[in-house]
Amino acid sequence: MSLFSRLEELQWKQLQHDEKYHKEIWLLTVQQRITHMTLHLAKYSSAITVAALENDKPAFEKAIIDTFIITMSSANIFGTRIHDIALNDLEQKCHDTRELASLLLDKFHSEFAGASLLEFNKQISINVGRMCKAAESLDHLEVFPYRETMVKSLASLFRITLCAFEFVSDAELEKSISKRLMAVERKNIFFSKLGNYESGY
Repeated sequence: MSLFSRLEELQWKQLQHDEKYHKEIWLLTVQQRITHMTLHLAKYSSAITVAALENDKPAFEKAIIDTFIITMSSANIFGTRIHDIALNDLEQKCHDTRELASLLLDKFHSEFAGASLLEFNKQISINVGRMCKAAESLDHLEVFPYRETMVKSLASLFRITLCAFEFVSDAELEKSISKRLMAVERKNIFFSKLGNYESGY
């Protein structure tokens, strides 16, 4: 499976998960949904900050996975492919997410003079802050490039969280996402009837 297909599959499965298991959010307006997702990202950004300051790698990894999931979900709200908005031509030639993560991590090292939990935290906070500003400006109907800012920030968050996961974990990203979302789905009283992330919807 190509990298394009892998990323498209991740977004497609995320879309189905959100539609099946988060109806209360799915039924909101587009503006309300992206604001809700921005609040999620702010929550996880805070968790990442605490984990980075305390050098708590398990907590850091968990919050990074959650951030990655919400980033994919948010990209779906905008009807944009992560593959198209976040990667250049060379990066798109990677075979899978692991190879891509390794390439992006090398770039992160050179761009920010080394990778660390605190540097990942800083870059995530910067981009989540930009999304918060866009959501706030939209409420005020300010002259502001809402969509462009949101989409650009999501592209950056995808790259950073993929790097951070590669930096902190030996696990396979797709399996970690599945484990996290399955834990959410099993809490639903109709789990046995709705289908699920692992076996399909």
